[in-house]
Amino acid sequence: MASPSSWEFYKEDQTKILWVHICAQDLTGVAISINKWWKTRYPEYKMRVVSKKEFEQVKMQE
Repeated sequence: MASPSSWEFYKEDQTKILWVHICAQDLTGVAISINKWWKTRYPEYKMRVVSKKEFEQVKMQE
C-alpha cells in the first residue's frame, strides 16, 4: 500500500472534484491506493489527476 506522502489531494466541495497530484514514481501501486480511497471516501466526487503545476494553481484559486 502506498504511503500518504506519495500523493496529495485537494477537495473542491462546490464542484465536487478531487484534484490529485501523484508524487511517487510507482504509479501502479499509488493508482490502486488512490482508487480504493476515492471510491470509499468520496464516491460522489469526480477525480482529476493533474501535474504539480496545475495542482498548485487549483489550490491558489481558493
